[in-house]
Amino acid sequence: MDSLDPAVLRNGLLLFIVLFSSLCLRESARAWFADKLGDPTPHNDGRLTLNPLPHIDLVGTILFPLVCIFFLDGLFFIGWARPIPVNANNFKHPARGDVLVTAAGPLAHFVLTLVAAVAGAVAVRYLPVAEELTGRVIQINAWLLAFNLLPIPPLDGGRILRYFVGMTWETFAAISQWSMYVLIAAFYFVPLFQKFFAVLIGIAATPAAILFGLLAPH
Repeated sequence: MDSLDPAVLRNGLLLFIVLFSSLCLRESARAWFADKLGDPTPHNDGRLTLNPLPHIDLVGTILFPLVCIFFLDGLFFIGWARPIPVNANNFKHPARGDVLVTAAGPLAHFVLTLVAAVAGAVAVRYLPVAEELTGRVIQINAWLLAFNLLPIPPLDGGRILRYFVGMTWETFAAISQWSMYVLIAAFYFVPLFQKFFAVLIGIAATPAAILFGLLAPH
């Protein structure tokens, strides 16, 4: 890839900005859910905010996404923000509270696809180029939604699954040590998994795509 090509730089930076914003908003949503469920830990840690700065992880929010976008041709891109500190013992129902706070991350990505669809449908009436940005926001958040709901530790889907199958934290941690390497390898070397994941992204993006189609001018 010619990383100095203006079009490549533009598209890469647009992808990075949307990914960066989405990751930080996801953690804000988790902090908000934890606070509403009775845990003051995120507030005390300064994480109950839409300001992205407290949520940034240098490697996961900046360096790793940039490498994926500009050096891995965007085939696989993922990132993470600083995890929200949560003390489940502060919840009235600790297990239920932990599941809800965990689910708040994927839920935030889903809501962002819908907000982008509505905002984009309005904006495109006056600025046709807004359709491209809308598509990017929907695509990236659908990707993050589908990825994080995979029932594999340490992803959100795996953390939620742990409660339903009675998995111990020791087993969860042991699987987490190698699962991400297996996932990355699957993205690059297993075409069937690539096709399966593409279907998941399509499913995740469908509600927003339908909403945009209904609201956007024809």
